[in-house]
Amino acid sequence: MIDAIVILGIQGSGKGTQAKLLAERIGFYHLNMGELLRAKSAVNNPLGLRVKSVIDKGEMVSDELAFEFIAETFRQEYAGVIFDGFPRTLNQAEYLIQHFRLLKVYYLELNEHDAIARIEGRRICSGCGVNYHLVFHPPQQAGICDECGHLLITRADDSPEATRERIRAFYEQTYMLKSYFERMGYLQNISAEGSIQEIHAVIMADYWGDI
Repeated sequence: MIDAIVILGIQGSGKGTQAKLLAERIGFYHLNMGELLRAKSAVNNPLGLRVKSVIDKGEMVSDELAFEFIAETFRQEYAGVIFDGFPRTLNQAEYLIQHFRLLKVYYLELNEHDAIARIEGRRICSGCGVNYHLVFHPPQQAGICDECGHLLITRADDSPEATRERIRAFYEQTYMLKSYFERMGYLQNISAEGSIQEIHAVIMADYWGDI
Protein backbone atom coordinates (compact mmCIF):
# COMPACT_ATOMS: atom_id res chain seq x y z
CA MET A 1 0.00 0.00 0.00
CA ILE A 2 1.07 3.57 -0.70
CA ASP A 3 1.83 5.95 2.18
CA ALA A 4 -0.68 8.78 2.66
CA ILE A 5 -0.98 11.96 4.72
CA VAL A 6 -4.19 13.96 5.06
CA ILE A 7 -4.52 17.71 5.61
CA LEU A 8 -7.93 18.47 7.15
CA GLY A 9 -9.56 21.75 8.10
CA ILE A 10 -12.34 24.18 7.37
CA GLN A 11 -12.30 26.01 4.04
CA GLY A 12 -9.79 28.86 4.19
CA SER A 13 -7.58 27.17 6.80
CA GLY A 14 -4.70 26.82 4.36
CA LYS A 15 -4.98 23.12 3.53
CA GLY A 16 -3.87 23.55 -0.08
CA THR A 17 -0.86 25.70 0.78
CA GLN A 18 0.37 23.40 3.52
CA ALA A 19 -0.26 20.23 1.48
CA LYS A 20 1.74 21.67 -1.44
CA LEU A 21 4.66 22.67 0.80
CA LEU A 22 4.72 19.29 2.56
CA ALA A 23 4.51 17.37 -0.73
CA GLU A 24 7.43 19.33 -2.18
CA ARG A 25 9.48 18.80 0.98
CA ILE A 26 9.04 15.02 1.32
CA GLY A 27 8.55 14.04 -2.33
CA PHE A 28 4.91 12.95 -2.14
CA TYR A 29 2.24 13.62 -4.77
CA HIS A 30 -0.17 16.42 -3.82
CA LEU A 31 -3.71 15.32 -4.65
CA ASN A 32 -5.82 18.47 -4.44
CA MET A 33 -9.43 17.33 -4.78
CA GLY A 34 -10.71 20.88 -5.38
CA GLU A 35 -8.35 21.47 -8.31
CA LEU A 36 -9.11 18.01 -9.66
CA LEU A 37 -12.84 18.75 -9.61
CA ARG A 38 -12.39 22.18 -11.19
CA ALA A 39 -10.36 20.55 -14.00
CA LYS A 40 -13.15 18.03 -14.53
CA SER A 41 -15.76 20.82 -14.56
CA ALA A 42 -13.90 22.67 -17.32
CA VAL A 43 -14.45 19.78 -19.75
CA ASN A 44 -17.54 20.34 -21.88
CA ASN A 45 -19.20 16.94 -21.51
CA PRO A 46 -22.08 15.64 -19.36
CA LEU A 47 -19.79 14.68 -16.47
CA GLY A 48 -18.00 18.04 -16.59
CA LEU A 49 -21.27 19.96 -16.56
CA ARG A 50 -22.53 17.84 -13.68
CA VAL A 51 -19.40 18.46 -11.61
CA LYS A 52 -19.46 22.19 -12.42
CA SER A 53 -23.04 22.48 -11.20
CA VAL A 54 -22.13 20.79 -7.93
CA ILE A 55 -19.02 22.81 -7.08
CA ASP A 56 -20.51 26.16 -8.18
CA LYS A 57 -23.21 25.63 -5.56
CA GLY A 58 -20.63 24.77 -2.90
CA GLU A 59 -21.90 21.21 -2.69
CA MET A 60 -19.80 18.04 -2.55
CA VAL A 61 -19.58 15.43 -5.28
CA SER A 62 -20.75 11.95 -4.41
CA ASP A 63 -18.40 9.51 -2.71
CA GLU A 64 -18.48 7.31 -5.81
CA LEU A 65 -17.31 10.11 -8.10
CA ALA A 66 -14.57 11.08 -5.64
CA PHE A 67 -13.31 7.47 -5.58
CA GLU A 68 -13.40 7.31 -9.39
CA PHE A 69 -11.39 10.52 -9.76
CA ILE A 70 -8.77 9.36 -7.24
CA ALA A 71 -8.41 5.97 -8.94
CA GLU A 72 -7.85 7.50 -12.36
CA THR A 73 -5.47 10.22 -11.07
CA PHE A 74 -3.24 8.26 -8.72
CA ARG A 75 -0.21 6.34 -9.97
CA GLN A 76 1.40 3.45 -8.12
CA GLU A 77 4.91 4.82 -8.74
CA TYR A 78 4.27 7.78 -6.43
CA ALA A 79 6.35 7.65 -3.25
CA GLY A 80 3.27 8.71 -1.33
CA VAL A 81 0.33 11.08 -1.50
CA ILE A 82 -0.81 14.15 0.41
CA PHE A 83 -4.62 14.34 0.36
CA ASP A 84 -6.03 17.88 0.35
CA GLY A 85 -9.83 18.16 0.29
CA PHE A 86 -10.28 14.42 0.75
CA PRO A 87 -11.76 12.69 2.70
CA ARG A 88 -14.86 14.78 3.39
CA THR A 89 -17.22 12.07 4.60
CA LEU A 90 -16.93 9.03 6.86
CA ASN A 91 -17.35 6.76 3.83
CA GLN A 92 -14.43 8.49 2.14
CA ALA A 93 -12.30 8.17 5.28
CA GLU A 94 -12.97 4.43 5.37
CA TYR A 95 -12.04 4.18 1.67
CA LEU A 96 -8.74 5.91 2.38
CA ILE A 97 -7.92 3.57 5.28
CA GLN A 98 -8.66 0.55 3.09
CA HIS A 99 -6.62 1.65 0.06
CA PHE A 100 -3.67 3.56 1.55
CA ARG A 101 -1.25 3.25 4.46
CA LEU A 102 -2.22 6.33 6.46
CA LEU A 103 0.70 7.95 8.27
CA LYS A 104 -0.83 11.09 9.77
CA VAL A 105 -3.77 13.47 9.65
CA TYR A 106 -3.00 17.14 10.28
CA TYR A 107 -6.05 19.14 11.33
CA LEU A 108 -5.67 22.91 10.82
CA GLU A 109 -7.69 24.68 13.53
CA LEU A 110 -9.40 27.91 12.41
CA ASN A 111 -12.66 29.48 13.55
CA GLU A 112 -15.50 30.08 11.11
CA HIS A 113 -15.26 33.89 11.20
CA ASP A 114 -11.59 33.91 10.22
CA ALA A 115 -12.18 31.19 7.62
CA ILE A 116 -14.81 33.32 5.86
CA ALA A 117 -12.55 36.39 5.97
CA ARG A 118 -9.75 34.42 4.33
CA ILE A 119 -12.01 33.01 1.63
CA GLU A 120 -13.26 36.50 0.77
CA GLY A 121 -9.69 37.54 -0.04
CA ARG A 122 -8.94 34.69 -2.45
CA ARG A 123 -8.54 35.38 -6.17
CA ILE A 124 -7.60 33.25 -9.17
CA CYS A 125 -6.17 34.28 -12.54
CA SER A 126 -8.73 34.06 -15.33
CA GLY A 127 -5.94 33.15 -17.73
CA CYS A 128 -3.39 30.78 -16.20
CA GLY A 129 -5.18 29.79 -12.99
CA VAL A 130 -2.53 31.00 -10.52
CA ASN A 131 -3.95 31.61 -7.04
CA TYR A 132 -3.60 34.87 -5.09
CA HIS A 133 -4.84 36.35 -1.83
CA LEU A 134 -5.47 40.04 -1.32
CA VAL A 135 -3.76 39.96 2.10
CA PHE A 136 -1.38 37.00 2.21
CA HIS A 137 -0.27 36.80 -1.45
CA PRO A 138 -1.35 39.91 -3.37
CA PRO A 139 -0.40 40.55 -7.02
CA GLN A 140 2.12 43.28 -7.81
CA GLN A 141 -0.60 45.20 -9.67
CA ALA A 142 -4.07 45.16 -8.16
CA GLY A 143 -6.41 42.81 -9.99
CA ILE A 144 -3.78 41.66 -12.52
CA CYS A 145 -1.91 38.35 -12.62
CA ASP A 146 1.87 38.65 -12.21
CA GLU A 147 2.42 35.66 -14.50
CA CYS A 148 0.29 36.35 -17.58
CA GLY A 149 -1.37 39.75 -17.12
CA HIS A 150 -4.94 38.45 -17.14
CA LEU A 151 -7.60 39.69 -14.74
CA LEU A 152 -7.95 38.12 -11.31
CA ILE A 153 -11.42 36.87 -10.46
CA THR A 154 -13.27 35.27 -7.55
CA ARG A 155 -13.83 31.55 -8.00
CA ALA A 156 -17.48 30.58 -8.43
CA ASP A 157 -17.26 28.34 -5.37
CA ASP A 158 -15.95 31.29 -3.30
CA SER A 159 -19.15 33.29 -3.75
CA PRO A 160 -20.90 34.15 -0.44
CA GLU A 161 -23.69 31.65 -1.15
CA ALA A 162 -21.31 28.82 -2.10
CA THR A 163 -19.05 29.61 0.86
CA ARG A 164 -21.94 29.33 3.31
CA GLU A 165 -22.97 26.02 1.77
CA ARG A 166 -19.44 24.60 1.89
CA ILE A 167 -19.00 25.59 5.53
CA ARG A 168 -22.40 24.10 6.41
CA ALA A 169 -21.38 20.87 4.65
CA PHE A 170 -18.03 20.90 6.47
CA TYR A 171 -19.63 20.98 9.90
CA GLU A 172 -22.34 18.49 8.96
CA GLN A 173 -20.19 15.89 7.18
CA THR A 174 -16.44 16.54 7.54
CA TYR A 175 -15.89 17.88 11.06
CA MET A 176 -16.73 14.47 12.54
CA LEU A 177 -13.62 13.07 10.85
CA LYS A 178 -11.53 14.96 13.37
CA SER A 179 -12.72 12.73 16.22
CA TYR A 180 -12.72 9.67 13.92
CA PHE A 181 -9.02 10.00 13.11
CA GLU A 182 -8.22 11.04 16.68
CA ARG A 183 -9.71 7.80 18.04
CA MET A 184 -7.53 5.88 15.57
CA GLY A 185 -4.38 7.68 16.72
CA TYR A 186 -3.65 9.52 13.46
CA LEU A 187 -4.66 13.08 14.34
CA GLN A 188 -2.38 16.03 15.08
CA ASN A 189 -4.09 19.38 15.78
CA ILE A 190 -2.26 22.45 14.52
CA SER A 191 -3.31 26.09 14.87
CA ALA A 192 -3.87 27.75 11.48
CA GLU A 193 -3.49 31.23 13.00
CA GLY A 194 0.25 31.55 12.33
CA SER A 195 2.09 32.46 9.14
CA ILE A 196 2.43 29.96 6.29
CA GLN A 197 6.03 29.22 7.21
CA GLU A 198 5.28 28.93 10.94
CA ILE A 199 2.56 26.36 10.29
CA HIS A 200 4.77 24.48 7.83
CA ALA A 201 7.58 24.35 10.41
CA VAL A 202 5.23 22.81 12.98
CA ILE A 203 4.08 20.17 10.50
CA MET A 204 7.63 19.33 9.46
CA ALA A 205 8.80 19.05 13.07
CA ASP A 206 5.99 16.61 13.78
CA TYR A 207 6.59 14.64 10.56
CA TRP A 208 10.32 14.21 11.09
CA GLY A 209 9.70 13.36 14.72
CA ASP A 210 7.51 10.44 13.66
CA ILE A 211 9.95 8.76 11.24
